[in-house]
Amino acid sequence: MDECGRLLSDTVMTEQSNNPVVDDTPPQMPAWSRYAGQPVDVSRRRSIRVRNAPTDRSAKDLSQLTVDYFLHESTFRTAVIPLNNVSEVFGQAFNFSAAKTRTTASGTEIIHNKHGLPKRKVPILNHVQSRFQFQPGKGIQLYPLHTTDFSTPIATIDDFVYSLEVTGPHGVKFNLSDGLRGNLLSAHRMLSTHEMIFERLVVENQTLTESPPLPLDDFAKRALLFESLLRSHRAGLGEPYYLYRVCGTNNCTSSPFQILDRVVQYSPLERIGALLYRLPLNPRFYLRVRGLDTNPNQRQLVRTEFLQYINHPDTQARKREHVTRINAARKERRSKAESHSSDTSD
Repeated sequence: MDECGRLLSDTVMTEQSNNPVVDDTPPQMPAWSRYAGQPVDVSRRRSIRVRNAPTDRSAKDLSQLTVDYFLHESTFRTAVIPLNNVSEVFGQAFNFSAAKTRTTASGTEIIHNKHGLPKRKVPILNHVQSRFQFQPGKGIQLYPLHTTDFSTPIATIDDFVYSLEVTGPHGVKFNLSDGLRGNLLSAHRMLSTHEMIFERLVVENQTLTESPPLPLDDFAKRALLFESLLRSHRAGLGEPYYLYRVCGTNNCTSSPFQILDRVVQYSPLERIGALLYRLPLNPRFYLRVRGLDTNPNQRQLVRTEFLQYINHPDTQARKREHVTRINAARKERRSKAESHSSDTSD
């Protein structure tokens, strides 16, 4: 997709039945990737599929969207997402490079910045995502994946995250070479905030920060939600992840900001600031030059808000099971690779 043009195509989407075509066969990596033909790992990362995709792009009269592949508690669900009940939208970010350290008389310690956050060895490796909160009791209803029975939801949640992330073959992680050459795929994920907390804070122990609520009116909040959902649906698993290109950047920072820029009305000076989005350099600065950072000195730690959930015995037990499965899968892949290497050498 060429981001020098429009973020989203103006081609209208065809009506889809609420009875989806079910095909959960893992797709293969496309021909343009150096991993061409290998099955894509869709165990946790994939874009959503909108069932009732609107024919009118503005969809002013549409009250909700029904989507498949919404992730909650490690399980993909069908979700009915209301469009008019968003109460707040937040920007979230973390840096996934190692923290800077120094050696002192008492041992090795992490170096912190003026905000009390760890300094990072590679400051530009930031991940950006959007958090949507709904009005109490008016949130997302979750059902078994591909269901046609919407009589009784499995759960109702009022908090979720949109996050563009890399996916590819099993065992292949993000790396700068593949990121710059477009060898991996973009997964425009929709997942519950608790599921994101489990991944990023419980398992990975990231330092995740959150901006103050974005100063958006109800119309802009609805539009931002709507465009984020359709962005994921249109992308599917057919877009390369490009860390940087002059035209065509498609990374975790560029996508959320492009969606934001599509729905927010800026002043002429802020419009100039909105030209910054391609590289994951400084997400809070990107908000500031758009006039959307109401308190640049605030660095809300998401961990503080979810500390009770993080420390709960059930969460810690789930972490142990999750890590055990990951280690077992990694061991199995290593064993198969060694076996294949041995066979070819013979």
